[in-house]
Amino acid sequence: MSVEIVVFAILAILAVGGGFGIVVTKNPFRAAMWMVLSFIGSAGIFVMLDAVFIAMLQLIVYAGAITVMIVIAMYTMDRLTIASLKRFNNQAYFGALFGLGILLDFIVIAAKLKIDTAHMGKNLSIAGSNVKAVGDVLFKWYLLPFEITAIVLLIALFGAVALTKKDL
Repeated sequence: MSVEIVVFAILAILAVGGGFGIVVTKNPFRAAMWMVLSFIGSAGIFVMLDAVFIAMLQLIVYAGAITVMIVIAMYTMDRLTIASLKRFNNQAYFGALFGLGILLDFIVIAAKLKIDTAHMGKNLSIAGSNVKAVGDVLFKWYLLPFEITAIVLLIALFGAVALTKKDL
């Protein structure tokens, strides 16, 4: 076995194990920590694919900002809301069966796919770098959706402030 396969296996176990930990833990804070572990595993896989920029975005945006936002949201929720969610635990069996079905679908599809990995990543050196390629695509082809997303996020920020502000 090569070192790359061993490192990939470790990172895949981190990512999948973190996702499994999110699902099975009952403590929401621990679920957030499992989510960070899953994001770290995913970022490591991006590094192995020579997509360092995407890996750093994964760590900064998801493992950092999104996880902090989720933890803050959990601690600001009312306890009655959390207690009322416990009555839906009977649906976990159906969710597990559904997830298992999707996993089996992915396995069947992956077994039927024939991917030529010999030529992967060859066009990356032509583009210059990941950052340049992402910037070119984002600001040439997807400028309008990028701007619309920014406006929607700004409106969501104003809405969150309006909903949470006390009488000033």
